[in-house]
Amino acid sequence: MERSLEKVFNPRSIAVIGASEVPGKAAERRTRSLIQGGYKGDIYLINPKRAELFGRKAFPAITDVDKEIDLVMIVVAPRFVASAVADSVKMGAKGIIVITAGLGETGEEGKKIEAEILNEAAKTGAYIVGPNCSGMFNASADINMLGIPTINKGSISILAQSGNVIDSLTHFARMKGCGFNKIINVGNAIGVQLHEYIDYLKNDPDTKVIATYLEGIRGGNELVRVAREAAKTKPIVALKVGKSSAGARAAASHTGSLAGDDIILDAAFKQAGIVRVSNADELVDMADVFSNCPLPKGNRLVIMSEGGGDNSIAADNAEKYGMQVPVLSKETQGKMIPVLLAGMPAHNPVDYGGTAEENPHVITECVNACMEDDQVDGILITGFFGGFYDIIAPHIAELEEQTSRELVELVKKYKKPLIVNTSYARDPIKSLDILKEAGIPVIESSDRAAQSMSALMNFAMKQSEINQMDIPTGEAQERVPVKKLFKQVRNDKRANLLETESRELLQEYGISLPDAILALNPDEAIEGAKKIGYPLAMKVVSPDIIHKSDAGGIRLGLDSDRDVKNAFRDIFKNAEKVTAKEKILGTLISPMVAPGQECIIGMIRDAQFGPVIMFGLGGIFVEVLKDVSFRVAPLATEDIEEMIREIKGYKILTGVRGEKPKDIEAIKKILARLSQIAIDNPEIQEVDLNPVIVHEKGASIVDSRVLIQ
Repeated sequence: MERSLEKVFNPRSIAVIGASEVPGKAAERRTRSLIQGGYKGDIYLINPKRAELFGRKAFPAITDVDKEIDLVMIVVAPRFVASAVADSVKMGAKGIIVITAGLGETGEEGKKIEAEILNEAAKTGAYIVGPNCSGMFNASADINMLGIPTINKGSISILAQSGNVIDSLTHFARMKGCGFNKIINVGNAIGVQLHEYIDYLKNDPDTKVIATYLEGIRGGNELVRVAREAAKTKPIVALKVGKSSAGARAAASHTGSLAGDDIILDAAFKQAGIVRVSNADELVDMADVFSNCPLPKGNRLVIMSEGGGDNSIAADNAEKYGMQVPVLSKETQGKMIPVLLAGMPAHNPVDYGGTAEENPHVITECVNACMEDDQVDGILITGFFGGFYDIIAPHIAELEEQTSRELVELVKKYKKPLIVNTSYARDPIKSLDILKEAGIPVIESSDRAAQSMSALMNFAMKQSEINQMDIPTGEAQERVPVKKLFKQVRNDKRANLLETESRELLQEYGISLPDAILALNPDEAIEGAKKIGYPLAMKVVSPDIIHKSDAGGIRLGLDSDRDVKNAFRDIFKNAEKVTAKEKILGTLISPMVAPGQECIIGMIRDAQFGPVIMFGLGGIFVEVLKDVSFRVAPLATEDIEEMIREIKGYKILTGVRGEKPKDIEAIKKILARLSQIAIDNPEIQEVDLNPVIVHEKGASIVDSRVLIQ
């Protein structure tokens, strides 16, 4: 069965079911933009009430066409959509774009129609785009099925979950002078999913940057996997709306209470190398920067201007976005000092003062000196370049234009990014037009210029990491003892594992735990205590008590048989206030572990991204500071390294104020094995390993909590 998005984006023939000439209608706009867009393949217009449309023959039904059709666009009333899809499938359609709204997004009746659509498409494996979408554009094939008459052509491809945002993006692009190669409005996405479009575009030679507008995410784990593959060759810039707080989650575990939707989203995007932005204009700006600028090798930035004020603003913004502004070498400074006014600083930021206003070639000299320096990764020119002619005299304009041409050649020669921030960015100035036409970003905002350069630098480093990474496949492995365990839990109609069962699960995956003995009465508790040795801890075991400390179900530091007997009695007494006596299954006795750094490790099955792993320091760090990190499973070695290093308290693990370093390798092993547990067992909804005491050698999981469906 042939199944390829190639026929969606590059069809040999297109049919429009519901084609119209009635001005202003959705069908008319899209039919007209398709015909006027210059598409060279065959176009078949389908309308049972018209013999001719736009001076072309119209067919009563698609089945009246005597040739196979690759792509169909459907713009008919909801009640006719399923039969139109069925007819398209009969005609061999590889792709079917359903513009029609009022289906699954409106209720059960619409969802039934969507189910019929999918059922018909499944007969041949045809791709369904939409429904409730605005169409598709492909500059490479001269296809415009969006109904937007003028779309600039370029190398940015857009995937959007909103038609009106596409309208805004195309308008911003026209104002900025950049353009698009492919645009898809995914709509309800009942067929083709976001990650499938990315999977296609990552290999598309005409797409340099993938930009996407998202309102919701399905199959986020696949998105992370495919985006990582895409990031090896091209960037993805994403605008995701709909932020929500961690408080929106039910707090069945510490991990769940900390796992805000937007926190997980940021972590997933970072893991996948996706650059996140906040506004539509920012999306276009960032995509344009990525489509034109060479990627730097690091994050060392040189800032230069004709004034200290602009330099200071740019330096603050550079620090805000995490870039280094290092002092330049004496050699590089020595190349610039002869062309600067006496006493002007050349260390970085570089201040070429009034010299450049009268002789813009000074900028070329400074940029060239910095481009030659291997310790410089990118350059930001700030100030009012482009407006010197306005400030000094008209004759300067020609010198500025020549400087722009020289800057273009330097970027080509050294392949380092150069961004120009100037208050004249939107003015029709030839010197700036020369830069823009050559792909050198000219940005009005100092903040946006720094943000764009930082994004380039961060993505370049992430791309290098991903290209060296052994990306895990996420293949599940079935373990019979674990399946039997979950079956027993379900038979008992429980949604949580007893701690004895969670220990069994962890040990099955090679996660070591301190010794523990289940005691059913005080005598067994004393006997167990003698085997383990004092001091020890005692915890209640009951399916009805998840938060043991809240129920008074934990006693620590027990030093004698008498302590054990009294603790057993107190724990049972407290537990009987919470649940029935028959639901108290005993107490778990375990040794008091050696001192170390308290940590928390957890997992939550997120609605968007599937299993997500969490790590953080325990105690005040997690309760008050919420100093935790997240990554989507499966975890690569580099993911684990990153999530440990990115918490603010990381230095505590490495040893501070005389404390010896803790066993970070032990943490890594637990995270890796928890990732595999989450992949193998979709029943598991949440896991809390809290606290995990990390020692100088090894780590002790003091308490474990596992919640299942």
